[in-house]
Amino acid sequence: MRGKDKAMITIPVVTERCAGIDVGKRGLAVARLTGPADKEGLIETRWFGTTVPELESLKNWLLAAAVTTVAMESTASYWIPVKNVLESSFHILLVCPKKHHPKKGEKTDFRDAVFLAHQHRHGMLTGSYLPEKGVAELRDLTRRRKKLQGNLGAEKNRIQKTLEVANVKIGNVIGDVFGVSGQEMVDLLLSGRKAEPGEIAELAKAKLRTKIPQLTEALEGHHMNDHHRWLIRQSVDHIVLLDGQMEAIEEKIMDQLSPYRREFDLISTIPGLKDLNAAAVLAEIGPDMTVFPTGDHLCSWGGICSGNNRSAGKSRSSTTKKANKFLRAALVQAAWGAVRTEGSIFQRKFSRWTRKMGSKKAVVAVAHSLLKVIHAVLRTGQPYQERDQSLQNELERQKLVRHHARRLRDLGAEPEVIQEVVERLLYPAAIPEQEPSPAELAADAGVVPYPDEAPAPETLPLQAAAPVEVHHEPVPAKARGKVCRGKLGFRARQTKNQYSNVKEQPGQPTPAGSPEERHAQSPVRRKRTKRNAKTST
Repeated sequence: MRGKDKAMITIPVVTERCAGIDVGKRGLAVARLTGPADKEGLIETRWFGTTVPELESLKNWLLAAAVTTVAMESTASYWIPVKNVLESSFHILLVCPKKHHPKKGEKTDFRDAVFLAHQHRHGMLTGSYLPEKGVAELRDLTRRRKKLQGNLGAEKNRIQKTLEVANVKIGNVIGDVFGVSGQEMVDLLLSGRKAEPGEIAELAKAKLRTKIPQLTEALEGHHMNDHHRWLIRQSVDHIVLLDGQMEAIEEKIMDQLSPYRREFDLISTIPGLKDLNAAAVLAEIGPDMTVFPTGDHLCSWGGICSGNNRSAGKSRSSTTKKANKFLRAALVQAAWGAVRTEGSIFQRKFSRWTRKMGSKKAVVAVAHSLLKVIHAVLRTGQPYQERDQSLQNELERQKLVRHHARRLRDLGAEPEVIQEVVERLLYPAAIPEQEPSPAELAADAGVVPYPDEAPAPETLPLQAAAPVEVHHEPVPAKARGKVCRGKLGFRARQTKNQYSNVKEQPGQPTPAGSPEERHAQSPVRRKRTKRNAKTST
């Protein structure tokens, strides 16, 4: 276009009176932008400190110009004190700084503030999700527990390292050195009393007693001295402290969940999401699913879906983006639990996806499915219900029929013949003198069979099924298991059954129903013993 024919694109003004704040630790660069929508806005900048009196001065300065909304960057935790003072008088829009980063060589604090104010005035900023106060406090607790878990694991690794340096190789035999048996062995080593390797190995309990010869060999000729004992006692004292803090914070989390007990119980009905892991997920996403229009929006926000990286018609790496690492860790942990739940749909998905992409990518895909189920459960307010096995088998059969029909078309088969075969397989009711098929029974239950080119059946039953009103009893609160403490003073594990850490005396008969007897009588143990006997003969 030339001259006056050239069109000018303008972005309409959304907010007439707004402000942008570039947040720092010691100061705030503030840009106030006011003026009517049909004219250029008036820009005023000013520097404020971060103390409460300075923040009150900032609030009064903004109120003097009748500012209604404020945009600021989420810089570390420095934005939270600003939000605490301003949220009662203004609408706060929290912005991710990575999405609005200026060009290299053009960055100053006041330029950032003016840029934020301009974009906010024209409605070009995307706000971050801000949970309510109760959820934010619950999130602080669950994240602190995660950090304590890491500290606890690091301290246990230090003990393992010291034992290895002292030629104590029980870690090669015992899966968990800090279980009931492991703690008693380490306690005896720390006592300084000279004990024979066989005496230490006799402290093993339950199934571990079958490995007494290996334990004796692992303890033979160890070089434990006073220096090693002092280092291990330091770590043990720290572990006892961390374990006590962990137990206290877990009780505090359960108390903080009281206002969200209904949502917590709903999430706990999903395979893999139990107790504190369900609390961690709820703390990250919040109980209100109206914030996320669909499950896909929630997955994108949580960074648990494939990223978009397409340019010039070519698709490059689509790895998941960096987002909420605490939510991702909790979901992946829940996914491993879900795939081990016998008969669950997540187990079948994991088995199918593992053949295509490997176990690590498959478990992330299961975590994606879990998050979408969590969104649906919280949005509908209905507990999770596993799909009927017969219906699931029928849906998978129909999916295979459609897949092979597409393959036959690609190979040049007649479309009319393929369509006839597909209809006979998908709609067997049309064939006279036949028994009702599972597809017909599913259709009678309100599930409509899918046409040939329909999407995958895993996403359609909720859309195709007739709406049925289901009434559920309230899910009872889950009781915490009893705590089992070892000889060193910290938790060996958490179990619902009381475990006696009193060792049976050598030579005494094993009591009926004990772990050793149950282990010896288990089908796997009997089969292994029988196979070994055949091999020896």
